[in-house]
Amino acid sequence: MAEYMQHSYGLSCMARNATVELFVNGAPTALHASLEDMVWSWPVRDFLRDGTNRIDIAYEPINVAERNYTPNPDVAIQMELSRGRLPAAVLFNASYDMEQGRLAPRPKTIFGGNPVQGNVGSISRPRVGPEEPYVMEFGFGKGTRPEYSRMLGVEFQVDDPSLRDVAWAGTEPLTDTPEMRDALWQAMARLHQAVERKDRAAFVEIARPFLSRLAYMLGRPDAATMADFLFGKVSWASDEAGGMRPLLSRDEAQKVALHFGSDRRLVCFADYQVAALDRDGDFLSMLPVYFARQPGGPFLVCFSRDMA
Repeated sequence: MAEYMQHSYGLSCMARNATVELFVNGAPTALHASLEDMVWSWPVRDFLRDGTNRIDIAYEPINVAERNYTPNPDVAIQMELSRGRLPAAVLFNASYDMEQGRLAPRPKTIFGGNPVQGNVGSISRPRVGPEEPYVMEFGFGKGTRPEYSRMLGVEFQVDDPSLRDVAWAGTEPLTDTPEMRDALWQAMARLHQAVERKDRAAFVEIARPFLSRLAYMLGRPDAATMADFLFGKVSWASDEAGGMRPLLSRDEAQKVALHFGSDRRLVCFADYQVAALDRDGDFLSMLPVYFARQPGGPFLVCFSRDMA
């Protein structure tokens, strides 16, 4: 337990009057698309690396008074990263400045009113980059409007050798081509078949980067041991599972929407994840995974929002 706490990191994000999407080192991590305030917190040790890290914040302002998506001074976002029981480091704390036309940093936290402290323990030197136009995709053709939807990056240091590196380290940036889509479909088909047959060895082969990283973080020996643990825990590998939702066809894979990570190293078919059905043929659970590939290699599962 002491070793687990050593690299236990939690990311928190609070936002007001904004649709917000977060990417940690390129990995899609949180999406808030509600009129309510965003109050989100999640363990992110699996997504961090020793050294330079980056969180991309995509947002679209919500103007509640005018009932539209236009900039207003009430747009605010605050993001914090904590390690173990130490106080949180404030990585980003800003509200919309109408004169500057962007989110501008504030000296005191917007949600709390405390002085901003960006250097705490092993977390240090947060640096905020410029805002760039960006459209958030919600699936099935829905997304934010391009007029005021923006993304900005926050780089920061984490000095913690125990973190090592993320599961998609060294993978290549991806371009949407017919060849890339076909290779992605083949990887998804391998995953679908492994889960359908409850074939642990095949599952390890297609998901080795993800499983190896998770095994290390949870103190387990290797990817195979991690797969054994998952197969004893998740509903899609249990007696509840009665089959799989049909896989999209190879031809369909050339036409449907893709969802990329913010640095385009992680990718999945946006609306067609592998999913298990129960014995009545109803939806049971999904495998929300993203694939990546080393240069010259096949696509492998490298990230999951929630494998359970």
